[in-house]
Amino acid sequence: MEQKPTNRFIQFLGGKTSYYVLGLIILSAIAIFLVDKVSFVFTPLFTVLFSILPPFIFAVVIFYIFNPFVGWVEKKMSRTWAVTLIYVIAIILLGVAGFFVVRSLINEGQELAQQFPTILDNVQEDFRSILAQLPLQNQLDTLVSSANDLMKTTLSSLGNNWQAGVSGLGSVFSAVSTTAITLFVGPVVAFFLLKDQQRFSEKVISLVPPKFRSDFKMLASKADQQLSAFLKGQLLSSAILGIMYWPTFLLIGLNYATIMAFLVGLFSLVPYLGSVVTFIPGLIIALQQSFFEAIMFVIAWFVIQAVHGNLVMPRVMGDKLQLHFLTILLVVLIMGDLLGFIGVLFGIPIYALLKILVQYLFSRFKKRYNHFFGDDGNYQNPEM
Repeated sequence: MEQKPTNRFIQFLGGKTSYYVLGLIILSAIAIFLVDKVSFVFTPLFTVLFSILPPFIFAVVIFYIFNPFVGWVEKKMSRTWAVTLIYVIAIILLGVAGFFVVRSLINEGQELAQQFPTILDNVQEDFRSILAQLPLQNQLDTLVSSANDLMKTTLSSLGNNWQAGVSGLGSVFSAVSTTAITLFVGPVVAFFLLKDQQRFSEKVISLVPPKFRSDFKMLASKADQQLSAFLKGQLLSSAILGIMYWPTFLLIGLNYATIMAFLVGLFSLVPYLGSVVTFIPGLIIALQQSFFEAIMFVIAWFVIQAVHGNLVMPRVMGDKLQLHFLTILLVVLIMGDLLGFIGVLFGIPIYALLKILVQYLFSRFKKRYNHFFGDDGNYQNPEM
């Protein structure tokens, strides 16, 4: 007589007795132990992966930026010529921007990098002179000293993590050669992704077993929506934010207004955290000019942040990728520690893809649970 499982959990796992669960645990532990012992076998695979990851990510970014324009131009000509035309226009625009804008940004950025330590020292001296006229001077001096030590430790830690991330990505080549390869290979890969998009999709689907193709297409469609919404939305949102700050900084008379507006737009590619990072050096520059300038800077900063967050972001990003601030903070910290700068910059879309996968697996779990325990009540919506 066949023995029936008495425990729902054992039945759900496909076994009949508790020895089945014990065997699964033992086999899992043995598998983890063996993988740990032969981990050196996977080293070449990770080396290859981290070598091709930066140019591939860059290619995907270019693909999602150019694809809407290619689709519009394709109505007038073949897709190959449409992609070629978009690339030619992009190269011309980059050349013009490089000649008129990039040189100015580089010169102003170099000047700011050289002068910023002096500006920081001047601001600290001004604070010390103010604190000297206040009671509890010794306690305040100790507090300022502790804050300076904390800032130095934080900047040192960020620098070490940055170097570690770059070193990890450039285990085969140096960081410079990795950047050069990314800038050269990324657009080439993006060109063929744009030109042969339909053919590439068909080839990938043909490799998937027919039984899983419907689920694969559904996951690919959701992933495409998430990546497209984030990349296009975040790039456009960051550009608008930088453009909003540029004339404002010029109007209030902030030194290094152009490079500061550019840095705000660039760092805001990391949601929330990027803008906060650029606020501190901007405030230091304003304080070095005058206390009134600092007040104007703070007012302008938060007014534009409020306008951008309440009017621009909802229209640009929509509701396709709504994440809580704490979620973004944790994702950026964890992905930055795992993948360095690439993790900080692309941690959010990577998290979105993992979220889609987890939601899919949970939907399959709910279907399986309903299959075994339907008599005790089903999930109301087992679909993803």
